[in-house]
Amino acid sequence: MTVTVRAQSHEGSLRILAELRPERAGFHLYSLTLPNGGVDGIGIPTRIRTEGGLRATGPATTDAKPRILRPAGLDVRLPVYKDGLVTLELPVRRVEGTDSARVFLTYGACSETTGCLPPVRDHEVTLQLGSAG
Repeated sequence: MTVTVRAQSHEGSLRILAELRPERAGFHLYSLTLPNGGVDGIGIPTRIRTEGGLRATGPATTDAKPRILRPAGLDVRLPVYKDGLVTLELPVRRVEGTDSARVFLTYGACSETTGCLPPVRDHEVTLQLGSAG
């Protein structure tokens, strides 16, 4: 999975943009709507959170197109996003007196034919906030 994270000011508000792209064709990133325990214990929901110099002011969103994935040999329906880049957007506010923030991403990806990739929990990215807000 290729992961890029940045802070961006937009029309007076601040947000974190996290871009996730499966590197293997046919793999789909699990949805933000996947329950915390997965479906019948299968799958890991996509999550984003911050610590340090940024605090979330609302839930994460994406405009990625959802779809249902049915992995071969399993009787489950998993909410995932279509192939390609998925950009998560998390509205945040800056905490005074801090110059950096930590962003944590949890994610996984699955294919209908070749199984699932190992889940990634709390992948940490440090952002310097000098020009972010």
